[in-house]
Amino acid sequence: MIMNQPGICDYTNYNYKDEFWKKTNREYEHLLEVSMVNTLLSKHADKKNTIMDAGCGFGRLYPSYNGIFTNYILVDYAQSLLDEAKQTLGQSQNISFIQQSLYDLEMEKKVDAIISIRTLHHLHDVEPLFKRLYNSLSDSGILILDIPNYYHIKNRIKSPFIKRIPKVKQSENFFNYDPDYIIRHLKKCGFSVIDQRCLGLFRSPVIKKLISPKLLVGIETYLNRWIKWLTITPSVVIVVKKCG
Repeated sequence: MIMNQPGICDYTNYNYKDEFWKKTNREYEHLLEVSMVNTLLSKHADKKNTIMDAGCGFGRLYPSYNGIFTNYILVDYAQSLLDEAKQTLGQSQNISFIQQSLYDLEMEKKVDAIISIRTLHHLHDVEPLFKRLYNSLSDSGILILDIPNYYHIKNRIKSPFIKRIPKVKQSENFFNYDPDYIIRHLKKCGFSVIDQRCLGLFRSPVIKKLISPKLLVGIETYLNRWIKWLTITPSVVIVVKKCG
């Protein structure tokens, strides 16, 4: 079980890799996120010295940025997940592992890019978080953020007159958001939006059983040429750049 501490979701006593990813047929989601993050980093990161994976878990997304950057900083609150990442990725001078809450994030040196995927739904106080991320970036550095979108198309169909509110608490330490609310706060902290993607068009058990994960990823990547600015999917990935 996930151990909850006040305001923080702690995965220390939870077998995240097996229970969440391997046993629940999420290969499509994994391949999609690796592919999308890789594409966005390759396209938008002007400087490619150091990247931070904020909320890295067991290092699942390392293949998405390995080879693009020179140095890698993996941050997570759960020491057990960091230990698993160390075991998988090995010891290297260009990989650093930091046990830290994102609310307390503090870097000795600025980084050129930050990715934070599948973390925002566990974080309830976004403005202090975004300020920490902003202060961790070098000038013109980019942040790739996954927004858990409460107002995706399935919810809109179920409830056509659904009221738009900034944040919806799904359970203890688990939140979904209105993407517009998140974007407003990012802009308030000094970021500008430079790109966006739909994420999870085919997040359906039936579809994932019928069609191979790689084909689904290819189809979704292609469709994002036209629908990337729509907020219709369960997750919305945005790319923002540090301004000023």
